Amino acid sequence: MDIEVLVILAILLVTIVTLIVINVLHKDENQTEPETAAVWEDPYLNMTLDEKEEAIYKNLLNAGFSPAGACGIMGSIAVESPDFDPLAVNEKNGAYGLFQWTNDGNRKQALTEYCKEHDMYADSIDAQLSFAIYEIGGADPIACRLDRLLRETDDAYTAAAEFTVGFERCITDEARRADIYTGSLYPEFYGKHYQSLSKRINKAMNYYNRFSASFNPSR
Repeated sequence: MDIEVLVILAILLVTIVTLIVINVLHKDENQTEPETAAVWEDPYLNMTLDEKEEAIYKNLLNAGFSPAGACGIMGSIAVESPDFDPLAVNEKNGAYGLFQWTNDGNRKQALTEYCKEHDMYADSIDAQLSFAIYEIGGADPIACRLDRLLRETDDAYTAAAEFTVGFERCITDEARRADIYTGSLYPEFYGKHYQSLSKRINKAMNYYNRFSASFNPSR
């Protein structure tokens, strides 16, 4: 093999090695550390029930509801999900969450879609409260009648009764006389029986007695 051929082969070999080295260096320069996925931590996870109730009460006040209005809402949560567990599920009808949403009227599906749209975890207390406030604020044609009342009332009894009828809509044929609705916001449901209406009212009034003297929100 003559010298010219050897020179050409040597040049080719150097060129190939150079290209390989350049390519490796280029990859190293452009290689970035993989992004660490954000880990969501539920702020309510390690709270006691009392702490959860207090945090939710403050959350509702911050949303613009009056102390009595917030307690009226909480009276129903305490019945629907006694541990204030956003993962609570009724095995009989599939009702889900703090307020036990069902697929009647597609409300349960609407919760899922709302959380996807707002990048929220549907299983969280914050997300479910946010969606409930959204429904009351106008997204739900029945619940929206509650908005002004829950923001202005100083009567936890009325707030709890009207919320049970307008938001929970838990009509039943199996209730005591004390569970008959006699309010005025939903005249079309006057005289109907509602599941644990008296219990919801009592819990709301207990919350009001507990919280109203302790928190003085700036309104």
